Amino acid sequence: MRRALAVLSLIVVCTPSLYAWGEEGHRIVCRIAYLELSEDDQKEVARLTKAYHIPAGARMEQIHSFPDACIFADEARAKAVDAEKAHQTHSPWLHYKPFDNWHFLNVGRDVTTITEEACADDCILVAVTKHAAMLKNGANDQERGEGLYFLGHWLGDIHQPLHISYKNDKGGNDIKPITGGFYTNPNLHSVWDGGIIRKEIAGPGWREFADELQEKITDEQRTQWRSAGHVAWAQESYDISTGEDTLYCKKDNQGCENFGHGRKLTASYQEEFAGKINERLQQAGVRLAALIHESLSAGGPTGQ
Repeated sequence: MRRALAVLSLIVVCTPSLYAWGEEGHRIVCRIAYLELSEDDQKEVARLTKAYHIPAGARMEQIHSFPDACIFADEARAKAVDAEKAHQTHSPWLHYKPFDNWHFLNVGRDVTTITEEACADDCILVAVTKHAAMLKNGANDQERGEGLYFLGHWLGDIHQPLHISYKNDKGGNDIKPITGGFYTNPNLHSVWDGGIIRKEIAGPGWREFADELQEKITDEQRTQWRSAGHVAWAQESYDISTGEDTLYCKKDNQGCENFGHGRKLTASYQEEFAGKINERLQQAGVRLAALIHESLSAGGPTGQ
């Protein structure tokens, strides 16, 4: 049966209740990456996953699997915002506050080409670079574990089209209501965030779906996908988000402008993006595995 997946969108404002992707999407990416790794790399990923100490009060007291680790960044973001609002100046969750804007990249509506400069040193491009370096060069398991946890999350985020988009419509949160009788989600953001994927994996579940996607990846695809860098990954997402059929924005002489308030989406919307979205999940997993392997092969400290 043909399955349509959707990439789940970017958080463009500091609103902790809105998550990039959904948990299933991040887990799928990291499961694919884990399966792409060698047995030795898998063992080290599993070790670092368990070695990283998360603050008290997390939903999971200890994280035991890499796919679970890849959803931690969203909880860390929400907890940091809560701690700041409550003026809890000594909260360990505030460690994650500087990562607030690292889940996405906002650009001007007249932008056609994504560049490193668009980041202003505070976006998803910086996130990938800094946490890849931390995984590679961290002084101990706590630092390298943080690199692993967050790198896994960022690779999911940067491959989601609406992560690379516009601030003034909040990544599609302001595009509402959604009509058409197919989705129950209130806005375009939430359709991409969880609506489509949860319909598709209700039977097999995210793990089986991830395993199926990983088995379909060819060596030719792996070679091609690994040749691109993180700016190119953002460009790929941006090209999808600004595509006509995505219904996120409409291109004109001024750029890609918002149009209307709501969107009428039916089953055909989900079916149209199935192949592309499956590919984005696969690309994210393959590229994440490559970054992890490169970092682990650098010979960072272990067992600390």
